[in-house]
Amino acid sequence: MKLFDGDDLGGPFDLIAGLPLHPLASHAPVVLVPLVAFAALAMSYWPSFSRRYGLPVLVLAVISQLSLFLAKASGESFQERLNKEVERHESYGEIAPFTFIPLLILLFIRYRMDKTGAGIGSPVLRRLVSILLALAAILALVYIFLTGHSGAESVWGWLAKN
Repeated sequence: MKLFDGDDLGGPFDLIAGLPLHPLASHAPVVLVPLVAFAALAMSYWPSFSRRYGLPVLVLAVISQLSLFLAKASGESFQERLNKEVERHESYGEIAPFTFIPLLILLFIRYRMDKTGAGIGSPVLRRLVSILLALAAILALVYIFLTGHSGAESVWGWLAKN
C-alpha cells in the first residue's frame, strides 16, 4: 500500500478502504473504556447491579481490551506515516492497554462473587475487591483520557494555536 510520501508499508493494521486504520480503531476504546469503567464503579458499589449487568459488562470489557490492542497496533503503523512528533501520545498508548487488564480481571472476580444470590467471599474480601475495582476503573479512565487527549492534540493542536 502506498504511503502519503510514496513508501509502501502494508500490514494488517495499516489501512482500511484507503484510510489509516488508527483514527477509526481508536474510537472504540475511547467510548468503551469509560463505559466499562463507570459500570465497574456501579458494580463495586451495588451487588444487585453486578448480578443483573455483570455478564454484559464483562463482555464489553473483553471487547474493550481487544479494541485497546487494535488501537495500539494500528497506532504503531500510523506513526510510521506521520511526519510530526507524537511521542507523548505514543507513550500513553503503549501503557493504556495494560492499565485495563486489572479492571478486566477484577470485573470477572466481582461478577463471580455477586453471581450467586448470597455472594461469595468474606465481607472484608468483597470490600477489598470493590475498592480495587474502583481504583482500576479510575486508572483506566485516566489513561484513556490522557491517551486520547494527547492524540487529539498531536493531530488537531495546530487549530487551537491559530
